[in-house]
Amino acid sequence: MNVPSDQVSPVKEIIEPVNRYFHNPIAASIVKALKDTWVTPNQVTYASVFVGLVSAYTFSLGTLQGFLLAGILLEVVLILDCVDGQLARAKKCSSDWGRLLDGIAGYIIYLAVLAGIMIGLDNEYMALALFGVITILRAIAYDYCKLTMITMIQKGFDGNFQEILNTYSKISDNASILLKVYFYYLQLQRLLFRGCFTSLSEFVGSGKEGYKGDIMSSSERKDYQQKASSLMIAWSWNGADLPLFFLVLMSLFGVMERSLFPLVCFLAVQFVLTIIYHQTQTQRLLNVGKVKSV
Repeated sequence: MNVPSDQVSPVKEIIEPVNRYFHNPIAASIVKALKDTWVTPNQVTYASVFVGLVSAYTFSLGTLQGFLLAGILLEVVLILDCVDGQLARAKKCSSDWGRLLDGIAGYIIYLAVLAGIMIGLDNEYMALALFGVITILRAIAYDYCKLTMITMIQKGFDGNFQEILNTYSKISDNASILLKVYFYYLQLQRLLFRGCFTSLSEFVGSGKEGYKGDIMSSSERKDYQQKASSLMIAWSWNGADLPLFFLVLMSLFGVMERSLFPLVCFLAVQFVLTIIYHQTQTQRLLNVGKVKSV
């Protein structure tokens, strides 16, 4: 799941470097060409799913040429993932459905690509399973911290709380399965970072009371941004796109099989160190104004 388009930030520190310096500039050129056309952000998302599934199938062929082509296609997916959000902002047509679709599409593509690689290599099942779990945990944590820090800086409160409230309100009007899945996705993030989990039925009652918080002043927000800068940079290296970009590189250079386990170790160590650093910075950030979470 991604940060809502209307909350995407000028706070560059937390943008994944592989996107900030590589994918986003390419995506911006594509958006410039698409801005005044009939193409919609959701259509770009559907196209990325199609290309991702083709990439997964090509991986499953298990040939050197197949892995090369699959890597190129996966890189196209990563670029398209940046295009849809930028296009939504350029056309000012962001929507809740678009955000949900983008998040779901990302997981579909990711799991399909991993399955394709498993079939193609016909081994390394454990390494790929660990890679999948670690990357999903990184994505969940990154999304949570990104939304928290961006809304703390821009609006003075934790946007995750408001996102849960907004999702609950939408479920009250339209109890769709997708909205319920998203509600529990947000609760999973809350469990990982705050040790709290509220089911939908519990939330109807007193569960909503824990979501009230104070808003920081402008000076407090600036203080928060300054103190959170190094933590945002640390988290920027823990999104889902970096591991996928590594898969692209390993496919292009034909080193997938022998590089998977070292990559898994690197990603796990990096993630654990970031979590530890996050915990060391928690009290420092809690002291800023009336912040209740980081």
